[in-house]
Amino acid sequence: MAGRICLIKYVFTSVPLYYMSLFKAPVTVCKSITRIQRRFLWGWGKEKESISWVSWKVLCKPREEGGLGLRDIRNFNSALLAKWRWHLILEEKGRWKDLLASKYGSVLEVSHIPVKLQSWWWRDLFKVYGEGG
Repeated sequence: MAGRICLIKYVFTSVPLYYMSLFKAPVTVCKSITRIQRRFLWGWGKEKESISWVSWKVLCKPREEGGLGLRDIRNFNSALLAKWRWHLILEEKGRWKDLLASKYGSVLEVSHIPVKLQSWWWRDLFKVYGEGG
């Protein structure tokens, strides 16, 4: 069981990491990843449904709170996108910030940019956290 938990933490969460750090993952994708993780943990290689002995929310809690420290995929995706927003707000200089400023104008405001001119990444970033800081 401990080996399965390590694989879930370090492999199943790392595989979609690049995609989730750039785009807001659809709810169905997050549910599918969670389903794969749950089936791997509780299924022991069986194709049919097995009994979940502990709630997935409990397993996603930190160890200090009685969980196993697994990551909730939807929250993890939001945190990775928030990291981009945080860098946009706090960093004064950077080539990537200059590039965004040349394309969109002020990198902290999205209201003046037509939707069809926004990239998917830019739209996802502001869908998750809106226009506020």
